[in-house]
Amino acid sequence: MNLLQKIESLREQQIASIALMRDNYRALNSIEHRDFHLGPMKVRAIYNPARVISSAAKVDAASISARPCFLCPQNRLEGQRSVPFLDGRYDILVNPYPIFDHHYVIAAHSHVRQKIGRRITDMWQLASELEGYTVFYNGPRCGASAPDHMHFQAVASTELSLWNALDATSPEPVGQTGNAVMSKANGLPISVFVIDSTTAEDAYKLANLLYPTFPIDSNEEWEPRFNMLATSTEQGVRIAVIPRPRHRPSFYTYDPTDEKGMTVSPASIDAAGVLVLPRRIDFNRLDEKTILSIYNETCVMPC
Repeated sequence: MNLLQKIESLREQQIASIALMRDNYRALNSIEHRDFHLGPMKVRAIYNPARVISSAAKVDAASISARPCFLCPQNRLEGQRSVPFLDGRYDILVNPYPIFDHHYVIAAHSHVRQKIGRRITDMWQLASELEGYTVFYNGPRCGASAPDHMHFQAVASTELSLWNALDATSPEPVGQTGNAVMSKANGLPISVFVIDSTTAEDAYKLANLLYPTFPIDSNEEWEPRFNMLATSTEQGVRIAVIPRPRHRPSFYTYDPTDEKGMTVSPASIDAAGVLVLPRRIDFNRLDEKTILSIYNETCVMPC
C-alpha cells in the first residue's frame, strides 16, 4: 500500500475501535455551517462544539509545562495507532477531534518544539505523497494547540476554498529560486504568498527568504508568525504562506459565559476559508463584518 492507502486504512480501524473517535467523526454528519463570500473567496463558518479543546487551548508557557504533551507516544489515547513517515521521524495519526471527515495529525516522533525551518522539505514531501490532501502548519503563536511538539496536519483539499480563490485571482509572480516561483495573491481579503515548486529543496530556499521578512515581536520565542499550507499539483507542490500579526482577535474569549466576546482562534484552516466556532452564540451572530474584523486583526491585509 502507498502512504495514502495506509492512512485511510488506519482511519477506518481507529474510528471502529476507539469510542471517542467514533463519536466525534459521527458528529460531523450533523455539523451546521453558514457560507459567506468575501470577493473571490468563500468563507464557510462551521459550528463544532468538540473543537473548543483547540479554540480555547491555553498556550502560555505555564499552562504547557503543567500538562502532559498529548502528541508524545506515551500520552496518546489508549489504542491510538500511527503510520510512520520519513523512516519513523513522524507518526501520522487520526485526529480524535476532527474538523473534517478526513483529518490527520503528523507529529514528530520526538518531543521538539513547533518550528518549521528545514522541515519545509518534509512538508513538501508529505504533500506530494498525499494527493488530494492539504498539509498545513500552524505556527507556535498562530493556532497551534501544542506549540511544544512539532506537528503538521492534513485534510482533504476540497474542503478549503483558498485553492480555488488563488486559481481565480492568478497570483502575480514576484521572485524565483531554481525551480520554485513565488507569487503574491491579488483580490483576497488577506495577504497570501504562493510558492510553486518542483523540488522540495527549492521550495525551502524560497520560503526561507520569505518568512524571515515578516514582523516579529521582540519577545517572540521561536519564529515570525505565519500559517503555511501545501498541496500537490500536476507540476509539483503549491505552498501558501499567510503572515499573521497576532494569534487571536482582541475580542477573543474562552469564558463560556461571556456573551460579548467570541471564542474564535484562527489557524491555517480558518485563514484558508473555514472559520471554526465551538460556541453556538458566536456561530449565530457571525456576519461578513465580523469575519472581516477577525481577518483584519489576525491576518495581514493586502496592500
